[in-house]
Amino acid sequence: MQVTIRQLARTRRGNAISIRLFVVYLFGAALMSPCLADGPKKRHGAAFRAIFGDTLEREHNIGVLGYAHLTAAKSNHDIEKSQLPQGRGRGVQPQGGAVQDEGFNLQHLGLIVCKGAACPPGHMFEPNRNVLSRVTPLPGPRGDSVIVDWAVTAHYGEDAFFWTTKGFDDWAWKARDKNRFALTEWFLDIYLPIGAGASVLLGSFHSSLALEIGKALVPPNNFSSRSYAFVASPAKHVGLLTQFKLPLDPAWGHASVGFGLVGDWNSIDFGSGAGGPTFMFTGRWRSPDMRTWLDIETIYGNGEDDFGDSKVINGATFPLGGGSQYLALSSSNEYLDRFVGYFIATHAASPRLSLQFESVYGYQQGGELRPSPIAITRDSAFYGANGSFRYRLVDSVHVAARLEWFADENAANVLWSGVGATGGDVYAFTASVGWEPTPHLLVRPELKFDTYDGGGHLFAAGRNGLARKDSQFLGVLNLEFRF
Repeated sequence: MQVTIRQLARTRRGNAISIRLFVVYLFGAALMSPCLADGPKKRHGAAFRAIFGDTLEREHNIGVLGYAHLTAAKSNHDIEKSQLPQGRGRGVQPQGGAVQDEGFNLQHLGLIVCKGAACPPGHMFEPNRNVLSRVTPLPGPRGDSVIVDWAVTAHYGEDAFFWTTKGFDDWAWKARDKNRFALTEWFLDIYLPIGAGASVLLGSFHSSLALEIGKALVPPNNFSSRSYAFVASPAKHVGLLTQFKLPLDPAWGHASVGFGLVGDWNSIDFGSGAGGPTFMFTGRWRSPDMRTWLDIETIYGNGEDDFGDSKVINGATFPLGGGSQYLALSSSNEYLDRFVGYFIATHAASPRLSLQFESVYGYQQGGELRPSPIAITRDSAFYGANGSFRYRLVDSVHVAARLEWFADENAANVLWSGVGATGGDVYAFTASVGWEPTPHLLVRPELKFDTYDGGGHLFAAGRNGLARKDSQFLGVLNLEFRF
């Protein structure tokens, strides 16, 4: 298999006409928003309610949520298209996270059809249980009945590539498309009246790992660009994830533990050879007033042969999606350990100010085969920490800032492949403003500065896909539409 950093990070050819049509439609939705607005907890679902009424929501707790992100990005390194592989686009990864290209792009247009607690928390319905899957234990007694909720999410746009599931929706016919379609989530969310309360998540779902999660909604993702800690984690899972509330005296807070059995990273299967399930463990504690949250989140499994598939078209290799960003391979299918763990603390200091801290440590055992220049052939560790805050100036305006440090000792992440085998440390500062002119439109200008200290050069891909800069400014203007 032929793999390159730019080919794994994104595909280039887009459908300009489709983007223009989406832009026209979404701006129309924003203009309609004053007549559709129905309170802060109903920012999403307004378009469906306006057309079909609210019977499904009111009588059956079923919501239809639409959202879209349009993003303009510009870095201080002007890289000509002729300098990039296949002459496609202008790159801003890895410091942009899911923001891949300079210029104006449709990051995603999404639709969620969901029931009850399976809908994004805080965006549609009040909790109907005392355990929210992937999120938190809640105050309150255990319910007396089984509750079965569910959700299906469809996603179209440039960053659908990151939410594609290997072996499920990584269709070869879309390999060259810049904007892709993916079924990012389809799961049952079941509440069980056992112990102090429990939940079971079964199907395909965005990962609960990391402070910033795959759900493309604000909050919880308070920044347009993603953190390096997020880039180090899986985007999604297929399998089973449980959570059990602990019988803790409410005066001591609220706590839960969770266990999961899932497939390979961003994949529907368990890999080949010495494969097997990947294991997840979570521990969560909330203060009695729910203002302070502490989370431990871990994942462990076999990192061998966890590549995303690709397709060769006219001599160029295009990734289909899914798979891991840590590539290791053994000729004897040896089990190659991979572990990632997070410690996260958040605190609502006041009704206006929230504080966040996140640390991460990861490890990938090396394999002896090297099918491409970016395969991991020695044991590699990656780790870091970041802190951020979000402050509400007035009802419709927030400001936020994030400071982060991340180290990849041996350049194990595929996005570090341009720096050589020695790896290094990256430091970043992000400042963001969020303005809601209506409940259905969020405007977020953001400025990010990254600097790298280590082997090679991390930023601004140059000729032959080799990185050539040690620092970069990135400006982003993100428009989030809720309909």
